[in-house]
Order: sequence, then structure tokens, then C-alpha cells
Amino acid sequence: MRLFTLLFCLAFVLGNPESRMNLKANEPDFDEISGWIKRQLDYNGDPGLAVAVVKDGKIIFAKGFGWADKEKRHRANEHTAYSIASISKPITATGIQILAQADKINVDRPANDYLGKVKVKNPFGESDAITVRNLLNHTSGLGLHYQFYYQPDKYPVPERDTTIKHYGIATRPPGNSYYYCNLGYGILDHIIARQSGKAFSQFIETKLFKPLGMENSFIGLPEDKRQNVAVRYDRRGTPIALYEFDHDGGSAVYASAYDLARFALLHLEDAFQKVLAPEYVKQMKEPTGEIGKTSGYGMGWRIDKGTHEIVSHTGGMPGVATRLTLVPKHNLAVIALSNKESSLPHQTVKKILSEILEGYPYDHPGLLLPAQRKNVPAFTPSQQIVGTWSGSIETYEGARRLQLWIGKDGNCRARLEGQLVTMVNNPGFNGDLLTGIINGDLQTSDTSRVKHLLRLRLQLRDDELVGAVEAVTNLSPQWLQGKRVYPLAYYGLSHLTRLKRVSMIGSQRSLLSPKDLSGWEVVKDYDFKNHGPIAVEDGVLTLGKGSPASGVRVKGEFPKMNYEVEFEARRVDGSDFFCGLTFPIHQSHCTLIIGGWGGGVVGLSNIDTMAAVENETTRYLEVEDNRWYKVALTVSDQQIQVWIDNLEYANVKTKEHKFDIWWEQEPARPFGLVSWNTGAEFRNIRIKPVAPDLLAR
Repeated sequence: MRLFTLLFCLAFVLGNPESRMNLKANEPDFDEISGWIKRQLDYNGDPGLAVAVVKDGKIIFAKGFGWADKEKRHRANEHTAYSIASISKPITATGIQILAQADKINVDRPANDYLGKVKVKNPFGESDAITVRNLLNHTSGLGLHYQFYYQPDKYPVPERDTTIKHYGIATRPPGNSYYYCNLGYGILDHIIARQSGKAFSQFIETKLFKPLGMENSFIGLPEDKRQNVAVRYDRRGTPIALYEFDHDGGSAVYASAYDLARFALLHLEDAFQKVLAPEYVKQMKEPTGEIGKTSGYGMGWRIDKGTHEIVSHTGGMPGVATRLTLVPKHNLAVIALSNKESSLPHQTVKKILSEILEGYPYDHPGLLLPAQRKNVPAFTPSQQIVGTWSGSIETYEGARRLQLWIGKDGNCRARLEGQLVTMVNNPGFNGDLLTGIINGDLQTSDTSRVKHLLRLRLQLRDDELVGAVEAVTNLSPQWLQGKRVYPLAYYGLSHLTRLKRVSMIGSQRSLLSPKDLSGWEVVKDYDFKNHGPIAVEDGVLTLGKGSPASGVRVKGEFPKMNYEVEFEARRVDGSDFFCGLTFPIHQSHCTLIIGGWGGGVVGLSNIDTMAAVENETTRYLEVEDNRWYKVALTVSDQQIQVWIDNLEYANVKTKEHKFDIWWEQEPARPFGLVSWNTGAEFRNIRIKPVAPDLLAR
């Protein structure tokens, strides 16, 4: 029995990866790893890289490779200060916890409790619903936000209250979902300053960097620190001008690889308890914001479950790529910092972890593999979003009107107020989220700095599309004075957007099959019992002379407002109206008559109970047999308009009148074409959406 138990336990340990790894972690060959890093730097053309590894409470490896400053020939080492981008976030979150430990902050209280006159806003409910924890775990509802202020541009960095006033507005309900947001950490650094009574940089310096022995770490770039800093380079190897932020807590920290190893020690074991007690460190690794089934975000850390539990953060911005990964169960941390946008820091961390941990996956760089182009699937919109949507983008300088047209065929267009209609690129509708990219200019002081694109992130909520339009720097290469120029990122800014569906039609489409009456039916009630022959051939609908009426109507639903119908019609036999077009207006209907009352009356029946021959739309047309007339009818919230051969025959304010139809026309509802004692033909019957403020012809 003892032998069986021993064999069972041995089999369990060998068969269980987690148990096996708890027994053993390998010693890496840092000479081999160093050679690999040097080869990668040579191959990629990256300027430099700094790496550090922590294991069991010790820094077992720390080294710099390549150049910190190519122009001055300063080599990188483990003490070179790198811009670490978003690895600033766990540092800021640690600052919040230091204040929480001192009872100066409660992370579950409203963030507004710690702000001044300018508060964050929640259009979806109480603003106090946005807590400090929501800012920490990216569930605040605030949208995409980053702003880089390059010093040569001399564009002033706004006060934090100004940024909060302009962009501290939720674009989705707080607490419902995770969406990464630098501004949340910009607000957190503002809270730290207010609650500590010190500048954010000074507080972090005195309460975190100095106690941890992080001698080459600072926020911003003071003049006296610039000798030991890695210059940021663009992808072509050109130095990037210094830039600042309006979200320092999310992006503005500089640190060396060695210093981040010291910071990792605080978060791996019960070290530096005078800085932060273990229970407060542990709270930071609790995934309270759900990213996916196996991933979450805590306080400044991303947590990924799997064979190994990984606690990490990455950073990326112009001239920066960084990664800090903790494996708490193995008291292990790996740091890699680059002064160029590069995949090398991520590859390096994964390679080192794969050397130390059995079963840790590592994808070898595909140096000789061509870049793979992803095929974007065709956009097939749900009926939930097909139609014309109209509303506004809210900016701090006023609303900007926006229209979207989403067709059944996947045709998706947009128009920003006063600008041209543009295609929506890469449209998608996943779950309840509509995404896409459009050309347009928001024309605010912030977005006018450089050219930008507009990204849609709109959720379908209670028959509205609500969310954000994100203005993002257009990074497409440009030709200036015969040279190809690669723009730098300047901003990604979210603006609350609400759109309502004003029409069920999203794109122009034909209403008539070229071969048959598909989608239509012959009207047979009342005066239509003795209709004439009705057929479709070669795209022409023929209504034979009835006794007294012939007609067809659309099967099923038809838009009730904000549409335009175009068609051609002609009289082929008889002398009464050859076109009686019955159409909906909200819950009512009306009929456009062409050629009535002896063959010449044009008008709408009925307006305020008066027929086409006796109301304000009454006009006359000398109808010629067998001549095709081009007819257009627009029905909108503002007005009903009729054109024949591009001449306006009716223009009636919708809200100022009551519309109805004769009882004889009721069988033609909701949308029908009829003739009276007359043979008629119709062709090229099309319908398209019309947004209320785009009616000028």
C-alpha cells in the first residue's frame, strides 16, 4: 500500500506541470542570453536594451546592451534611466496604496471626494459611481486618452483640472467593463498630490524611490538627470524630441532596469515593509477589472492565470518599449527596457522566463518570415443597427453633428457636420459594439495640432448608439517637399457620442426586382378588385388599366420617416392619374398624385383633410403619354418635398400639418404605387436614407 501511495504521488508530481515547476526552476545561462540579445540588436537595428532579473530576493542579473545615446556614444548599462511609459502605472498605484495605508485615501470611495472644483462626470448616472478603484483597474468608463507635448512645438501642457474638465467624462457606464485609460492614472496622480500636499513627483521620490534605493528613477526629466538617460529613437533611428504629458501618473516615470528590479522586490515578497505592508501589496494583485476569462487588472498590474500566474505591465509610446513581469510563486521578476518602439523587450522577457521556468511558452522570433496580412472579414451588419443614425459628438468646444448610414449590404458611410461624406473603414459589430474608422476633423484646439482619424466605439443601448468617437493621430506617411515623412503620435482623445436611428434605411437600394414582384404584392381590395394586368419585365413595372384602379404595395415593414424615394413613371393609357404614391409619415400616410383630375393635377392628398386639388401643394403638369418623368419624394422630420424632373412641386413643413389619405387608397399602405382608370409604367424605383439636417438639395 505504501508503494502504491508513493508511486501515485510521484505520478501526480510528474504529470502536474504546476507541481513539477514548484519543485524546480532552472538556472539560466546569462552568457548565452547576452549573446542572443546582442545578435537581436544587430539584426533589428535597435539602439539599446537594459535587462534585469530578480530571483528569490536577489538581483541575479542586470546589464545594459547597445547605446543609450548614439550621438554622444554613451553606452547603456543597468543603471541607465529609461522612459518606461505605462510601467509608470504600478508605481502610481503603489503611491495610492501608500496613502491608503496612511488612511488618507479609501480606494472604494468616489474619486470626486478627492478632487477639487473640477470633477469627473458620469452621463450614465451618479458621478460618484466612479471610484478610485475604478480608476486603478480601468473600469471607470473613461475612454482612450493620451497626449504627448513635444517641446519644440511649444504647445503648453494643460493643468490637470483642465484635462479633467475637457476629457474626464465617462463614455460608457462605470464599473461595467474594462477599457485601458491613461487619463485614469492622470487623475490618480492629481489625487496623490492633493491628498499628500506634495507634488506627485516629490511624493513618489520621497515615499517610494528613496526608500527602495531607486537612485536612477524620477518623474519627468529634470535638467540635472539628463546625463544618464536613454535617448528615445523613432523606428528609423532618429532621436525624438523630448515630450511631456497631461497624464504623468500613467506615463511620465523614468527608471533604470536595476531600479525596477528593486521595485519588483517590493511586490514579490515581504520586503520593504516600511514602505508598504504586505496586505496592501497583495491587494494590488487582485484582478478586480475583468479583461478576459483568464486575465484581469488589479491596481496597476495585469494578472494572467494559466500554467503560471503572471503579474505584469508593459509600456509603449514614441521611442519606448518596456516590459516588467513578475512570477510571484517563484519569487521571480524579469525586466527589459528599450529606447525604441520594438518587440525585443517582450521577446527578451519571454526568452528568459522560458529558460528559467519549465513549460513556459516562448515563440522564437520569425526573423526570416514575411509579414502576414490579416484578411478582414466582410461587414454584415445586424438588423439592429441597419439604418441612418444621427446625433452629436460632444467636445469641450461644442457639439459636432454626426450621421452614419449603415446599409444591409455592409455599405457604411459617415458625415461630420460641414464636411464631406466618407466611407467607414473596417466597420465591425461585435456583440453590441460598433467600431470603425472615418476621415473627419473635429476642429478643436487639441485635435487641430496634427491630422487625425476618428475611431468609432459605440455601444447599442436602448435603441441608441452611445459611446466614444476617438480622435487619433493619423500616422500614415506623408510627402513633404519631395520627402517621405513619418508622423509621430500626438494624441488619442475620447469624446462622448450619442446617435439615434432616424431611418431604418442605411444605404440606397432598389425596391424593384428586374424580373418579378419579389417584395411586393398586388392590391385587390375595394376599388382594386378589377385591376388590370400587372407584371414586371426587364425592370419595368406595368400597371394595366383598371376598373377603376390597379396597384401594388410593399410587403412587410417600411420606413416611417427620413427617407427619399426616386423613380421614373409614365402614362401609357387613359387620362387620369398614372401615379398615386401612398407613403408613410410617422404613424400616418399620405398620397402623391401625379396627373389627377382630368390628367394635370399634381399634389399631396390629404393635407389638413384637403385633397391634392385644393391645398397648398396643388400644381399642374401637362402630362405627355409615354414620356418618362423622374420623380423624387423626401419624407423627413422637417418637411415633405416632391420633385418632378428636378423641379420642386411641393415643400410642406411636417410638424405644421396633419396628413391622411382617402379611404380608397388604404389598401396601398404602407407604401404602394397605383393608377386610376389609367395604364402606367414604373422603373428604377430606389430608396435611400435622409438625415434630418442633410436635406438641402
